[in-house]
Amino acid sequence: MTRMAAGDVKAFEAFIEGWKGAAYRFAYRIFRDRHIAEDVSQELFFKMFRNAARYQPAGKFKTYFYKVLNNLCLDTLRRMNRKSLPDFLSYENPVLDGFPEEERQGSPEAAAEISEERRLVREAIAKLPVQQRKVIVLRELEELKYREIAEVLHLSLNEVKVLIHRGRKSLLKILKRSPLFADAPFEGKVQR
Repeated sequence: MTRMAAGDVKAFEAFIEGWKGAAYRFAYRIFRDRHIAEDVSQELFFKMFRNAARYQPAGKFKTYFYKVLNNLCLDTLRRMNRKSLPDFLSYENPVLDGFPEEERQGSPEAAAEISEERRLVREAIAKLPVQQRKVIVLRELEELKYREIAEVLHLSLNEVKVLIHRGRKSLLKILKRSPLFADAPFEGKVQR
């Protein structure tokens, strides 16, 4: 950020290269639209470059990054008409959240099964309320700590814990009804 504040274009390019995947993933999981996620990511990087001189390293950069990104997503949501948001349930992408899959080892059947599981989990996450979706994405996929999530989303630590707990419960409830768990025994399900 210091080098970017001094106008170092190479530092800016390195910053984009190092953080573009994280920015896109987070924005995509919020909007479920590739174009919106790309626009938000691009806007984020230009905003970070323009305001690099204001950056005060008070904590982890990762927390600061997600805080700025979350605020940009909130601003974008406010600007958008609810009707213009994509239909979460109809969107299908054969690759988890638009990213290349890592090399698969094993049979084509195993790869197809993993791809189907990813699709079902993606759809389940998309069905969560926005706040629960954000905390689940930040905790489980981006691996932020509870305190970092609280700082990013401007919530108390207790609110984050509650949202994560509710999000996990909701996610499990959604997944229990999916083909992913069709043959799995759950409490209350009669075994034969």
